[in-house]
Amino acid sequence: MVSGAVIRYIKELLNPYSEYYSDGSLNSEGMTLLKLIAREVLREYPSLKPRFAKARRRRDYEYVSELLNDVISSLSQSFQ
Repeated sequence: MVSGAVIRYIKELLNPYSEYYSDGSLNSEGMTLLKLIAREVLREYPSLKPRFAKARRRRDYEYVSELLNDVISSLSQSFQ
């Protein structure tokens, strides 16, 4: 089960104008949040590990937001 804090972190990273992005890429604080999100999500969905690794390499908003939207849809399906 993913905690409420992780959901809040995901929402923060889905905002391209948040303090966690600099010039469209995750900054060090954003990378820390992504690491925390990955730790929690990968417990339930280990198949997403390669995508989180790629998000850490690329760091751009487009890829990170696509990954996090997929995580949200996976989480919402597990609640149904």
